[in-house]
Amino acid sequence: MINKAVLVYNPTSGDNYLSKEEVLERVHLHLEGFEIYDFEILGEDVTDRLKDFLTQIKPNLVIIAGGDGTVKLTTSCLPSRILLAILPLGSANGLAKCLGIGNMEDGLEALRKLDTFPMDAVLIGDELCLHLADFGFNASMIHKFEQGDSRGMLGYIKSSISEAFSTVSSRYRLEMPEETIELEAKMLVIANGEEYGTGAIINTEGSIDDGKFEIIAVEMKSPGDFISITKGLITGENQEKPAVRTWSVKLCKIYNLDHANFQIDGELRGNPALIEVKIKKGAFDFVRKS
Repeated sequence: MINKAVLVYNPTSGDNYLSKEEVLERVHLHLEGFEIYDFEILGEDVTDRLKDFLTQIKPNLVIIAGGDGTVKLTTSCLPSRILLAILPLGSANGLAKCLGIGNMEDGLEALRKLDTFPMDAVLIGDELCLHLADFGFNASMIHKFEQGDSRGMLGYIKSSISEAFSTVSSRYRLEMPEETIELEAKMLVIANGEEYGTGAIINTEGSIDDGKFEIIAVEMKSPGDFISITKGLITGENQEKPAVRTWSVKLCKIYNLDHANFQIDGELRGNPALIEVKIKKGAFDFVRKS
């Protein structure tokens, strides 16, 4: 039986400097024993066309050349359980970083060994969250950040300084199996992964294969809180203190009492009054750098 791989290439990911032909050439050099097909994310009805393409080819491996958004789109199109690999080309590559893949070369080296890693996903209502979702100031500034000229950690910090202090704290009620809590926070994070695509490390408590997700409440009441939290975002130091509280759970209902903005994997999802969140253990098989 011939092994087949499909390269899903997004030419609009981030500041993409590699053409599809260049990516294909590099993949051929690192991946042995596969027939390689390609699909470019362009034009209309991309989701339907990718679903049809994958159903027709029936690949053993799907290689995703793009950012977090491209990964999310591709996983929604899988006709069955298929091994996934990431070549990070986007402006936000947080999921790849959680797999030890910090750049294109890491992703190519991972293709040599195909070390398989079963990764959890978080189900928010009917939508899968692969990485991070949140209420509050981060969701509010996503469009500002993406429309600006600054990328990466520096751009994130510059955008967040004014947003953090201009955003009013919102009230939430968390209904978890062990307890119910009401709290105020400027940002309430649902974390499967460890860090945002910008490099900001938000989750130091869990991992993407532990069968749980983290809920992280961030409340900045003073410049000192902001400095402390920002340092933790950069260094990954444990931030468990009054300004940052974390719960590791398998199930939670979150009531958005003040209708704060909400985003899932970088996509705005309005102002839901209630979401139900649960873990989906080992939802996908990814290639990681070993």
